Amino acid sequence: MFISRVFNKNIQHLVLTARMTSAMMQNPPQDLKPPPRVQNMQKLNKSLFQKHIQVPYLTVTPSNVSRIIKPIKKYLLKLERFRPVREENNSTIIILNPLKINTYQDIEEIDRKTLETSGVSPNDFSKKEIELSFDNYSVEDIFRSVLPTDKEGMASFTKIGHIVHVNLRDHLLPFKELIGEVLLDKVAASRTVVNKINIIDNTYRNFKMEVLAGEEDYMVTLKENRCVFEFDFATVYWNSRLCTEHERIVNIVKKDQVLFDVFAGVGPFSIPVSKNGGQVWANDLNPESFKWLQHNAKKNKIGDNLKMFNKDGKDFILEDVKRELLNVLKEGKIVYVTMNLPALASEFLKYFQGLYDENELNEVQNFNAPFIYLYCFAKGEETEEITRKLIDDCMNRDMSKFIKELFRVRTVSNFKEMMRVKIELGKEILLGKYEETSAKRKGLQEEEDLTNKKFCKNGKEEEQCV
Repeated sequence: MFISRVFNKNIQHLVLTARMTSAMMQNPPQDLKPPPRVQNMQKLNKSLFQKHIQVPYLTVTPSNVSRIIKPIKKYLLKLERFRPVREENNSTIIILNPLKINTYQDIEEIDRKTLETSGVSPNDFSKKEIELSFDNYSVEDIFRSVLPTDKEGMASFTKIGHIVHVNLRDHLLPFKELIGEVLLDKVAASRTVVNKINIIDNTYRNFKMEVLAGEEDYMVTLKENRCVFEFDFATVYWNSRLCTEHERIVNIVKKDQVLFDVFAGVGPFSIPVSKNGGQVWANDLNPESFKWLQHNAKKNKIGDNLKMFNKDGKDFILEDVKRELLNVLKEGKIVYVTMNLPALASEFLKYFQGLYDENELNEVQNFNAPFIYLYCFAKGEETEEITRKLIDDCMNRDMSKFIKELFRVRTVSNFKEMMRVKIELGKEILLGKYEETSAKRKGLQEEEDLTNKKFCKNGKEEEQCV
Protein backbone atom coordinates (compact mmCIF):
# COMPACT_ATOMS: atom_id res chain seq x y z
CA MET A 1 0.00 0.00 0.00
CA PHE A 2 2.81 2.42 0.91
CA ILE A 3 4.71 1.66 -2.33
CA SER A 4 1.53 2.20 -4.34
CA ARG A 5 0.96 5.61 -2.74
CA VAL A 6 4.55 6.69 -3.40
CA PHE A 7 4.33 5.49 -7.01
CA ASN A 8 1.07 7.33 -7.62
CA LYS A 9 2.45 10.48 -6.04
CA ASN A 10 5.53 10.33 -8.26
CA ILE A 11 3.36 9.85 -11.37
CA GLN A 12 1.26 12.88 -10.37
CA HIS A 13 4.43 14.90 -9.93
CA LEU A 14 5.70 13.90 -13.38
CA VAL A 15 2.35 14.76 -14.98
CA LEU A 16 2.29 18.14 -13.21
CA THR A 17 5.88 18.88 -14.26
CA ALA A 18 5.11 18.01 -17.88
CA ARG A 19 1.97 20.18 -17.84
CA MET A 20 3.87 23.13 -16.32
CA THR A 21 6.73 22.73 -18.81
CA SER A 22 4.29 22.73 -21.74
CA ALA A 23 2.51 25.83 -20.43
CA MET A 24 5.79 27.65 -19.84
CA MET A 25 6.94 26.93 -23.38
CA GLN A 26 3.75 28.47 -24.77
CA ASN A 27 3.94 31.41 -22.33
CA PRO A 28 7.55 31.95 -21.23
CA PRO A 29 7.85 32.85 -17.51
CA GLN A 30 8.64 36.41 -16.50
CA ASP A 31 12.29 37.08 -15.71
CA LEU A 32 12.73 38.11 -12.07
CA LYS A 33 16.34 39.22 -12.52
CA PRO A 34 17.40 42.87 -12.71
CA PRO A 35 17.27 44.29 -16.27
CA PRO A 36 20.36 43.77 -18.50
CA ARG A 37 21.09 47.51 -18.64
CA VAL A 38 22.61 47.41 -15.12
CA GLN A 39 25.49 45.19 -16.31
CA ASN A 40 28.91 46.75 -15.50
CA MET A 41 27.35 49.69 -13.62
CA GLN A 42 30.06 51.29 -11.46
CA LYS A 43 28.04 54.04 -9.75
CA LEU A 44 24.79 52.96 -8.21
CA ASN A 45 21.70 54.22 -10.07
CA LYS A 46 18.68 52.62 -8.44
CA SER A 47 16.27 53.84 -11.12
CA LEU A 48 17.91 51.57 -13.71
CA PHE A 49 16.76 48.52 -11.74
CA GLN A 50 13.08 49.27 -12.37
CA LYS A 51 11.21 46.86 -14.62
CA HIS A 52 7.62 45.74 -15.23
CA ILE A 53 6.54 42.11 -15.27
CA GLN A 54 3.28 40.17 -15.56
CA VAL A 55 2.40 38.14 -12.48
CA PRO A 56 -0.46 35.73 -11.71
CA TYR A 57 -2.62 36.39 -8.67
CA LEU A 58 -5.71 35.18 -6.84
CA THR A 59 -8.47 37.45 -5.59
CA VAL A 60 -9.96 36.25 -2.30
CA THR A 61 -12.17 37.59 0.44
CA PRO A 62 -10.22 38.90 3.43
CA SER A 63 -11.93 36.48 5.81
CA ASN A 64 -10.59 33.50 3.81
CA VAL A 65 -6.91 34.52 3.76
CA SER A 66 -5.86 32.53 6.84
CA ARG A 67 -7.32 29.30 5.39
CA ILE A 68 -5.88 29.88 1.92
CA ILE A 69 -2.30 30.84 2.84
CA LYS A 70 -1.17 27.35 3.89
CA PRO A 71 -1.92 25.52 0.58
CA ILE A 72 -0.77 28.48 -1.53
CA LYS A 73 2.35 29.43 0.46
CA LYS A 74 4.83 27.55 -1.75
CA TYR A 75 3.57 29.42 -4.85
CA LEU A 76 3.94 32.95 -3.45
CA LEU A 77 6.17 35.50 -5.16
CA LYS A 78 8.88 36.03 -2.56
CA LEU A 79 11.11 39.05 -3.10
CA GLU A 80 12.83 41.46 -0.77
CA ARG A 81 10.65 44.26 0.59
CA PHE A 82 7.67 42.84 -1.30
CA ARG A 83 4.25 41.91 0.07
CA PRO A 84 2.69 39.07 -1.93
CA VAL A 85 -0.53 39.37 0.09
CA ARG A 86 -2.06 42.84 -0.13
CA GLU A 87 -5.34 44.73 -0.11
CA GLU A 88 -6.80 46.07 -3.38
CA ASN A 89 -10.32 47.41 -4.02
CA ASN A 90 -11.85 45.95 -0.85
CA SER A 91 -10.42 42.52 -1.67
CA THR A 92 -7.25 40.67 -0.85
CA ILE A 93 -4.99 39.61 -3.69
CA ILE A 94 -2.32 36.93 -3.40
CA ILE A 95 0.50 37.36 -5.92
CA LEU A 96 2.05 34.14 -7.19
CA ASN A 97 5.50 33.40 -8.58
CA PRO A 98 5.40 33.54 -12.41
CA LEU A 99 8.33 31.10 -12.54
CA LYS A 100 6.09 28.49 -10.90
CA ILE A 101 2.57 29.42 -11.99
CA ASN A 102 1.40 30.42 -15.46
CA THR A 103 -2.19 29.10 -15.39
CA TYR A 104 -4.56 28.08 -12.63
CA GLN A 105 -3.98 24.44 -13.58
CA ASP A 106 -0.31 24.77 -12.65
CA ILE A 107 -1.38 24.72 -9.00
CA GLU A 108 -1.19 21.10 -7.86
CA GLU A 109 -4.52 19.30 -7.82
CA ILE A 110 -4.47 18.61 -4.10
CA ASP A 111 -3.92 22.32 -3.43
CA ARG A 112 -6.65 23.36 -5.89
CA LYS A 113 -9.12 21.15 -4.03
CA THR A 114 -8.16 22.77 -0.73
CA LEU A 115 -8.63 26.21 -2.31
CA GLU A 116 -12.05 25.23 -3.65
CA THR A 117 -13.24 24.27 -0.16
CA SER A 118 -12.42 27.87 0.81
CA GLY A 119 -14.43 29.28 -2.07
CA VAL A 120 -11.58 29.87 -4.55
CA SER A 121 -12.17 28.94 -8.20
CA PRO A 122 -10.44 29.43 -11.59
CA ASN A 123 -12.50 32.60 -11.95
CA ASP A 124 -10.48 34.14 -9.13
CA PHE A 125 -7.22 33.62 -11.04
CA SER A 126 -5.89 36.50 -13.14
CA LYS A 127 -2.74 38.36 -14.14
CA LYS A 128 -1.54 41.91 -13.72
CA GLU A 129 1.52 44.03 -14.29
CA ILE A 130 3.68 45.05 -11.36
CA GLU A 131 6.85 47.09 -11.06
CA LEU A 132 10.04 45.69 -9.56
CA SER A 133 12.71 48.03 -8.23
CA PHE A 134 16.14 47.98 -6.61
CA ASP A 135 14.47 47.32 -3.26
CA ASN A 136 13.09 43.98 -4.45
CA TYR A 137 16.41 42.38 -5.37
CA SER A 138 18.77 40.56 -3.04
CA VAL A 139 22.46 41.41 -2.69
CA GLU A 140 23.32 38.27 -4.65
CA ASP A 141 20.91 39.12 -7.50
CA ILE A 142 22.31 42.63 -7.79
CA PHE A 143 25.98 41.61 -7.81
CA ARG A 144 25.34 38.79 -10.29
CA SER A 145 23.63 41.25 -12.64
CA VAL A 146 26.09 44.13 -12.27
CA LEU A 147 29.57 42.66 -11.88
CA PRO A 148 31.56 41.16 -14.79
CA THR A 149 30.37 37.69 -15.71
CA ASP A 150 33.71 36.48 -17.08
CA LYS A 151 35.51 36.73 -13.71
CA GLU A 152 34.90 35.66 -10.15
CA GLY A 153 32.19 37.77 -8.55
CA MET A 154 31.66 38.87 -4.97
CA ALA A 155 32.53 35.71 -3.04
CA SER A 156 31.31 36.79 0.39
CA PHE A 157 31.24 39.44 3.08
CA THR A 158 31.15 39.38 6.87
CA LYS A 159 29.38 41.54 9.42
CA ILE A 160 31.10 42.58 12.63
CA GLY A 161 28.68 44.64 14.70
CA HIS A 162 27.64 47.52 12.46
CA ILE A 163 30.59 46.99 10.08
CA VAL A 164 30.33 45.04 6.82
CA HIS A 165 33.76 43.79 5.81
CA VAL A 166 34.78 42.71 2.31
CA ASN A 167 38.03 41.62 0.71
CA LEU A 168 37.82 42.73 -2.92
CA ARG A 169 39.93 41.20 -5.66
CA ASP A 170 41.66 43.61 -8.01
CA HIS A 171 39.18 43.20 -10.88
CA LEU A 172 36.36 44.33 -8.55
CA LEU A 173 38.04 47.53 -7.39
CA PRO A 174 36.41 49.66 -10.16
CA PHE A 175 33.06 48.61 -8.64
CA LYS A 176 34.00 49.21 -5.00
CA GLU A 177 31.84 52.32 -4.59
CA LEU A 178 28.77 50.52 -5.91
CA ILE A 179 29.53 47.43 -3.81
CA GLY A 180 29.78 49.57 -0.69
CA GLU A 181 26.46 51.37 -1.35
CA VAL A 182 24.61 48.14 -2.12
CA LEU A 183 25.83 46.45 1.06
CA LEU A 184 25.09 49.51 3.17
CA ASP A 185 21.55 49.53 1.82
CA LYS A 186 20.90 45.78 1.96
CA VAL A 187 22.64 44.49 5.10
CA ALA A 188 20.45 45.10 8.12
CA ALA A 189 21.76 47.36 10.91
CA SER A 190 24.94 48.22 9.00
CA ARG A 191 26.48 51.69 9.15
CA THR A 192 29.96 51.13 7.71
CA VAL A 193 31.32 49.10 4.79
CA VAL A 194 35.08 48.53 4.65
CA ASN A 195 37.49 46.81 2.29
CA LYS A 196 40.71 45.16 3.43
CA ILE A 197 43.52 46.63 1.34
CA ASN A 198 46.44 44.43 2.41
CA ILE A 199 46.97 40.94 3.78
CA ILE A 200 47.42 40.21 7.47
CA ASP A 201 51.19 40.11 7.59
CA ASN A 202 52.14 42.27 10.53
CA THR A 203 52.94 41.31 14.09
CA TYR A 204 49.50 42.06 15.48
CA ARG A 205 47.30 40.50 12.72
CA ASN A 206 45.30 43.65 11.98
CA PHE A 207 45.08 45.23 8.54
CA LYS A 208 44.56 48.55 6.83
CA MET A 209 41.06 49.30 5.61
CA GLU A 210 39.29 51.81 3.45
CA VAL A 211 35.70 52.88 3.96
CA LEU A 212 33.58 52.10 0.89
CA ALA A 213 30.34 53.51 2.25
CA GLY A 214 28.87 54.93 5.46
CA GLU A 215 30.55 56.25 8.58
CA GLU A 216 34.24 55.90 9.41
CA ASP A 217 33.44 54.25 12.71
CA TYR A 218 35.45 51.18 13.72
CA MET A 219 34.23 50.83 17.31
CA VAL A 220 32.27 47.58 17.41
CA THR A 221 29.83 46.08 19.88
CA LEU A 222 28.53 42.55 19.34
CA LYS A 223 27.25 39.54 21.23
CA GLU A 224 28.59 36.00 21.04
CA ASN A 225 28.19 33.02 23.37
CA ARG A 226 26.09 35.08 25.78
CA CYS A 227 28.89 37.62 26.16
CA VAL A 228 29.25 41.21 24.98
CA PHE A 229 32.42 42.15 23.10
CA GLU A 230 33.62 45.67 22.40
CA PHE A 231 36.74 46.56 20.45
CA ASP A 232 38.28 48.78 17.78
CA PHE A 233 38.11 46.69 14.61
CA ALA A 234 40.91 48.74 13.04
CA THR A 235 43.46 47.66 15.66
CA VAL A 236 42.57 44.04 16.54
CA TYR A 237 41.65 40.81 14.79
CA TRP A 238 38.11 39.43 14.77
CA ASN A 239 36.47 37.01 12.34
CA SER A 240 32.71 36.56 12.69
CA ARG A 241 32.88 33.44 10.51
CA LEU A 242 34.52 31.70 13.46
CA CYS A 243 31.55 32.20 15.80
CA THR A 244 30.50 28.55 15.47
CA GLU A 245 34.06 27.40 16.14
CA HIS A 246 34.26 29.66 19.19
CA GLU A 247 31.06 28.05 20.47
CA ARG A 248 32.39 24.51 19.91
CA ILE A 249 35.45 25.11 22.06
CA VAL A 250 33.56 27.07 24.72
CA ASN A 251 31.18 24.12 25.10
CA ILE A 252 34.08 21.66 25.48
CA VAL A 253 35.67 23.41 28.48
CA LYS A 254 33.42 22.76 31.47
CA LYS A 255 33.09 24.52 34.79
CA ASP A 256 36.19 24.11 37.00
CA GLN A 257 38.28 22.92 34.05
CA VAL A 258 41.29 24.89 32.79
CA LEU A 259 42.06 26.77 29.58
CA PHE A 260 45.36 28.28 28.48
CA ASP A 261 44.60 30.63 25.56
CA VAL A 262 47.95 31.39 23.95
CA PHE A 263 46.67 33.81 21.28
CA ALA A 264 43.56 35.12 23.00
CA GLY A 265 42.79 38.23 20.95
CA VAL A 266 39.92 40.17 22.55
CA GLY A 267 38.67 37.01 24.24
CA PRO A 268 36.25 34.96 22.07
CA PHE A 269 37.39 31.78 23.85
CA SER A 270 38.60 33.15 27.18
CA ILE A 271 35.70 35.41 28.15
CA PRO A 272 32.86 32.86 27.72
CA VAL A 273 34.87 30.00 29.27
CA SER A 274 35.71 32.06 32.34
CA LYS A 275 32.13 33.34 32.55
CA ASN A 276 30.97 29.70 32.59
CA GLY A 277 33.20 28.97 35.57
CA GLY A 278 36.36 27.77 33.85
CA GLN A 279 39.82 28.76 35.05
CA VAL A 280 41.57 30.69 32.27
CA TRP A 281 45.01 32.07 31.55
CA ALA A 282 44.77 34.26 28.43
CA ASN A 283 47.57 35.94 26.50
CA ASP A 284 47.99 38.16 23.46
CA LEU A 285 51.00 40.02 22.10
CA ASN A 286 49.01 42.91 20.61
CA PRO A 287 48.69 45.68 23.24
CA GLU A 288 45.35 46.73 21.71
CA SER A 289 43.98 43.19 21.91
CA PHE A 290 45.17 42.98 25.51
CA LYS A 291 43.47 46.29 26.30
CA TRP A 292 40.13 45.11 24.85
CA LEU A 293 40.52 41.69 26.49
CA GLN A 294 40.72 43.46 29.84
CA HIS A 295 37.82 45.71 28.88
CA ASN A 296 35.64 42.75 27.90
CA ALA A 297 36.49 40.90 31.09
CA LYS A 298 35.23 43.90 33.05
CA LYS A 299 32.23 44.36 30.72
CA ASN A 300 31.12 40.78 31.32
CA LYS A 301 31.84 40.89 35.05
CA ILE A 302 34.50 38.18 34.95
CA GLY A 303 36.09 37.36 38.30
CA ASP A 304 39.54 36.27 39.41
CA ASN A 305 39.33 33.02 37.43
CA LEU A 306 40.67 34.90 34.36
CA LYS A 307 44.34 35.90 34.34
CA MET A 308 45.51 38.05 31.42
CA PHE A 309 48.97 38.58 29.91
CA ASN A 310 50.50 40.75 27.19
CA LYS A 311 53.45 38.64 26.02
CA ASP A 312 54.90 36.86 23.04
CA GLY A 313 53.42 33.36 22.77
CA LYS A 314 56.82 31.74 23.32
CA ASP A 315 57.39 33.59 26.59
CA PHE A 316 53.85 32.87 27.76
CA ILE A 317 54.35 29.13 27.20
CA LEU A 318 57.85 28.91 28.68
CA GLU A 319 57.05 31.08 31.71
CA ASP A 320 53.39 31.27 32.69
CA VAL A 321 52.02 28.06 31.16
CA LYS A 322 55.00 26.09 32.49
CA ARG A 323 54.41 27.40 36.02
CA GLU A 324 50.61 27.19 36.15
CA LEU A 325 50.13 24.01 34.10
CA LEU A 326 52.17 21.98 36.58
CA ASN A 327 50.07 23.31 39.47
CA VAL A 328 46.71 22.43 37.91
CA LEU A 329 47.98 19.01 36.82
CA LYS A 330 48.89 18.32 40.45
CA GLU A 331 45.31 19.19 41.35
CA GLY A 332 44.11 16.58 38.85
CA LYS A 333 42.22 19.09 36.69
CA ILE A 334 41.26 18.68 33.04
CA VAL A 335 43.32 21.09 30.93
CA TYR A 336 42.93 22.49 27.41
CA VAL A 337 45.17 24.80 25.39
CA THR A 338 43.94 26.89 22.46
CA MET A 339 46.37 28.19 19.85
CA ASN A 340 44.30 30.20 17.37
CA LEU A 341 46.87 31.89 15.17
CA PRO A 342 46.50 29.83 11.97
CA ALA A 343 49.39 31.33 10.05
CA LEU A 344 51.94 30.83 12.86
CA ALA A 345 50.56 28.75 15.75
CA SER A 346 52.26 25.51 14.68
CA GLU A 347 55.66 27.20 15.07
CA PHE A 348 54.95 27.65 18.79
CA LEU A 349 54.05 24.03 19.39
CA LYS A 350 57.72 23.08 19.83
CA TYR A 351 57.95 25.11 23.05
CA PHE A 352 55.86 22.44 24.82
CA GLN A 353 58.53 19.88 23.93
CA GLY A 354 60.71 19.21 27.00
CA LEU A 355 58.81 21.78 29.06
CA TYR A 356 59.46 19.75 32.24
CA ASP A 357 62.02 17.33 33.61
CA GLU A 358 61.13 13.98 35.15
CA ASN A 359 61.39 15.23 38.72
CA GLU A 360 58.80 17.92 38.03
CA LEU A 361 56.29 15.57 36.37
CA ASN A 362 56.83 12.94 39.07
CA GLU A 363 55.11 15.34 41.43
CA VAL A 364 51.89 14.79 39.46
CA GLN A 365 50.21 11.77 41.04
CA ASN A 366 47.35 11.24 38.55
CA PHE A 367 48.44 12.68 35.23
CA ASN A 368 45.60 13.84 32.96
CA ALA A 369 47.17 14.68 29.62
CA PRO A 370 46.17 18.18 28.46
CA PHE A 371 44.79 18.65 24.96
CA ILE A 372 45.88 21.36 22.56
CA TYR A 373 43.46 22.74 19.97
CA LEU A 374 45.81 24.17 17.39
CA TYR A 375 44.62 26.05 14.28
CA CYS A 376 46.54 26.16 11.01
CA PHE A 377 46.12 26.60 7.27
CA ALA A 378 46.45 23.70 4.84
CA LYS A 379 47.16 24.71 1.27
CA GLY A 380 46.56 21.96 -1.28
CA GLU A 381 44.16 19.16 -2.11
CA GLU A 382 45.14 16.60 0.57
CA THR A 383 44.41 18.87 3.53
CA GLU A 384 44.66 16.22 6.26
CA GLU A 385 47.95 14.86 4.94
CA ILE A 386 49.32 18.41 4.61
CA THR A 387 48.24 19.23 8.16
CA ARG A 388 49.85 16.11 9.62
CA LYS A 389 53.11 16.86 7.82
CA LEU A 390 53.06 20.44 9.11
CA ILE A 391 52.79 19.22 12.71
CA ASP A 392 55.46 16.56 12.17
CA ASP A 393 57.86 19.10 10.66
CA CYS A 394 57.33 21.60 13.47
CA MET A 395 58.03 18.96 16.11
CA ASN A 396 60.71 17.23 14.01
CA ARG A 397 59.16 13.79 14.59
CA ASP A 398 56.21 11.58 13.80
CA MET A 399 53.27 13.04 15.75
CA SER A 400 50.57 10.60 14.59
CA LYS A 401 50.43 9.03 18.06
CA PHE A 402 49.48 12.37 19.60
CA ILE A 403 47.15 13.79 16.91
CA LYS A 404 43.68 12.76 18.07
CA GLU A 405 41.49 14.70 15.65
CA LEU A 406 41.66 16.75 12.47
CA PHE A 407 38.74 19.05 11.72
CA ARG A 408 38.04 21.36 8.78
CA VAL A 409 36.91 24.65 10.30
CA ARG A 410 36.24 26.59 7.09
CA THR A 411 37.36 27.07 3.52
CA VAL A 412 39.51 30.18 3.21
CA SER A 413 39.97 30.08 -0.58
CA ASN A 414 40.52 27.55 -3.34
CA PHE A 415 42.70 24.73 -1.96
CA LYS A 416 43.19 26.52 1.35
CA GLU A 417 41.45 25.24 4.46
CA MET A 418 41.56 26.41 8.05
CA MET A 419 42.14 23.27 10.12
CA ARG A 420 41.83 22.47 13.81
CA VAL A 421 44.22 19.84 15.20
CA LYS A 422 43.56 18.17 18.53
CA ILE A 423 46.89 17.13 20.04
CA GLU A 424 47.33 15.11 23.22
CA LEU A 425 50.05 16.76 25.27
CA GLY A 426 51.39 13.51 26.70
CA LYS A 427 54.32 13.02 29.02
CA GLU A 428 56.58 12.13 26.12
CA ILE A 429 56.11 15.60 24.65
CA LEU A 430 56.36 17.44 27.97
CA LEU A 431 59.56 15.55 28.81
CA GLY A 432 60.92 15.62 25.28
CA LYS A 433 61.55 11.87 25.50
CA TYR A 434 59.79 9.73 22.94
CA GLU A 435 59.23 6.01 22.64
CA GLU A 436 59.32 5.10 18.97
CA THR A 437 56.72 2.62 17.72
CA SER A 438 57.94 -0.81 16.58
CA ALA A 439 57.26 0.15 12.95
CA LYS A 440 59.24 3.33 13.41
CA ARG A 441 62.12 1.46 15.07
CA LYS A 442 62.15 -1.10 12.26
CA GLY A 443 62.31 1.68 9.68
CA LEU A 444 65.16 3.40 11.49
CA GLN A 445 67.06 0.11 11.80
CA GLU A 446 66.67 -0.64 8.09
CA GLU A 447 67.91 2.85 7.27
CA GLU A 448 70.93 2.39 9.56
CA ASP A 449 71.75 -1.02 8.04
CA LEU A 450 71.58 0.43 4.55
CA THR A 451 73.90 3.28 5.55
CA ASN A 452 76.48 0.86 6.97
CA LYS A 453 76.60 -1.35 3.87
CA LYS A 454 79.53 -0.98 1.48
CA PHE A 455 78.88 -0.89 -2.23
CA CYS A 456 81.13 -1.30 -5.27
CA LYS A 457 81.03 0.83 -8.38
CA ASN A 458 78.28 -1.15 -10.12
CA GLY A 459 75.93 -0.63 -7.19
CA LYS A 460 76.15 -4.18 -5.82
CA GLU A 461 76.99 -4.93 -2.22
CA GLU A 462 80.73 -5.38 -1.69
CA GLU A 463 80.52 -9.17 -1.10
CA GLN A 464 78.72 -9.56 -4.45
CA CYS A 465 81.40 -7.77 -6.45
CA VAL A 466 83.59 -9.94 -8.73
